[in-house]
Amino acid sequence: MGRVHGRTPVADGRLALTPEKARALRAATSLAERLGLGSPDDLAGYLPRRHEDRRKGWHPSEGLPEGPVNFQGTVTRSKLNRWRGRRCMVEVDLQVQGGLGEWVRLVFYNLPFMARAFPEGKRVAVYGRMEEKKGVFVATHPETETVEEGKEEGIHLDRVVPIYPLSEGLSQRRVRSAIYHYLREFSPKVEEAFPGTPDLPSRAEAWRAFHFPESLREVEIARRRLAYEELLGTQFSLRVRRAAREAIRIERSPKERDLVEPWRNSLPWPMTGDQQKVCTEIDADLALARPMHRLLQGDVGAGKTLVAAHALLRGLEHGTHVALMAPTTLLVEQHAASLRKLLPRGALEVVTWTSDSKPGPAGLFPRITVGTHALFAEKARLARLSLCVIDEQQRFGVKQRAAFLAKGERPDLLVLTATPIPRTYDLLLHGDLDVSLLQEMPPGRGEVKTLVRDGTVVEKIWAHLKDRVAMGDRVYVVVPRLGEEVSDPADEASVKRTHEQLSAAIGKARVALLHGKMKEEEKTGILGKFRKGEISVLVATTVVEVGVDVPEANWMVIDHADRLGLSQLHQLRGRIGRGGRNGTCVLIQRSGGPAAKDRLEFLAQNRDGFKIAEEDYRIRGPGDILGEDQSGIPRFRFARLPEDLPLLKGAQNEATRQMEGGWRQWKGLVEAEARAREDVATN
Repeated sequence: MGRVHGRTPVADGRLALTPEKARALRAATSLAERLGLGSPDDLAGYLPRRHEDRRKGWHPSEGLPEGPVNFQGTVTRSKLNRWRGRRCMVEVDLQVQGGLGEWVRLVFYNLPFMARAFPEGKRVAVYGRMEEKKGVFVATHPETETVEEGKEEGIHLDRVVPIYPLSEGLSQRRVRSAIYHYLREFSPKVEEAFPGTPDLPSRAEAWRAFHFPESLREVEIARRRLAYEELLGTQFSLRVRRAAREAIRIERSPKERDLVEPWRNSLPWPMTGDQQKVCTEIDADLALARPMHRLLQGDVGAGKTLVAAHALLRGLEHGTHVALMAPTTLLVEQHAASLRKLLPRGALEVVTWTSDSKPGPAGLFPRITVGTHALFAEKARLARLSLCVIDEQQRFGVKQRAAFLAKGERPDLLVLTATPIPRTYDLLLHGDLDVSLLQEMPPGRGEVKTLVRDGTVVEKIWAHLKDRVAMGDRVYVVVPRLGEEVSDPADEASVKRTHEQLSAAIGKARVALLHGKMKEEEKTGILGKFRKGEISVLVATTVVEVGVDVPEANWMVIDHADRLGLSQLHQLRGRIGRGGRNGTCVLIQRSGGPAAKDRLEFLAQNRDGFKIAEEDYRIRGPGDILGEDQSGIPRFRFARLPEDLPLLKGAQNEATRQMEGGWRQWKGLVEAEARAREDVATN
């Protein structure tokens, strides 16, 4: 919420207040105190959270409406009915304006004073939901407002009405009325925080219109101005952070050995063009006198681990230590095994660091430490840590990433994500990061066919899996829920229930259960058996979404697929077809109707993770794609993406222009941000 600056009018000898101004000032002052605001002028920045269009009229001749309606009528009867226990009901009959005697009834329970509020002949405006009881249209506890000839326009009805955030003890009517009368009687001075654009109003105009607009179009114009401010503020922050990062200087250690080139030459397959390009970008970063901060986005199976190995070896060439952090022990073990298999033996050491296991003192060889958040849970530094790699970066919070970096002295940072981030987010989030993309798939990946089926054929699917197991296939069966929810223990979407069904159909010895509540060693053991072929069917929750690499697995069935987002389904599908064999992914739809079916069919027809992420973003919005608490994605109040993408681009251009054209203005902010980063690195 912005601040309003200007002198609050006071009733003294120099400034005489009319009775209307005095009443407005008293009500606004009281409200500002209740809301914790500094002065009544600050109410101008206390903006509604939404608006309701209460202009559309209704008449009983139109029949029972579906939602709230607005109409006017004249009171023909008002009656107070009392019962035992001090209970009562007020009935108010209204003859609806514009009709031929049609009438409705308003009902108020346990509010006896309402009988006096509706004398016969009084004309009122009403807004509320209608019910039909014994042939009579009835509105229970509707909002009402007196209509008088020549009186000022209504505040609460017959207009586009603001709905404000409330604190305890406040009502919409009180807040609305106080702000309306204050803004009508006074003109608070509003500070323009950012420069405007020719096609958008000023902040003062936007605030006033947002409070009490004449139309929904006016609301939208004001919202766009407020959205532009939000986006521009975010872009300034990102550019300040980037400038501060680039202002940090480090002294790099001399190269002690050559590890990368011999390793690259020993690979049994060539890197893809995208992999070579990203490795070149990383090498260029590591040659600069400032820390690298690079984000590597790669679709499922695009070869991010190979690029990460390149970066890790570059760090080891200088005789320093490097570390890779992953969100789960399962993924840590997977990465450690992959690096031991991928990197040259005898030339380096790969150790793991989790809450259950810690490595011993560093040996003679350069060391790669692969760990969970346990890497930064203790105060001890990682000796001579020069490079931090974070896998599945969206699963770590901003403070967690900073704590990891603080284990070294201004180390380089490479963050990886296999969850494709929509390009809209790239424009928004990564103004302070260099972004690399891996979209080209390495050779040797099998084709994965995706099928959409409904729940009526699930028994046939289980029978088919039995045949596939007999042919030597390995199968994932994914179910969204564990089946321990108290609210519905018999829920069909239960991985335990499905495990029982498949154990009975295929054989208990060939089917295993995997879920997130198991102990890490138990999960690792089950995956090991699945990888060796001792288990043919792995029934699991979405715990297998990332990091599980079993090249022999070529079948996946996702039950209740309609409960998962497109990006998550795409991640799950990426677990199969990794060993050169073609795969099949079956999506079972249990609910959601045609809309859910269309969504799943979209996934079946598309393999491009970035295109899928854009569609997921369009359908579900920003809050559900990446966890807001972990991803650092701002939650905007007014901006809507991707709808406001043109505003975002304009905000980016303006932020760049301001930073480049007025460096002196921003120099202090950049230096303060740089000092903060230094403190994190040295404390």
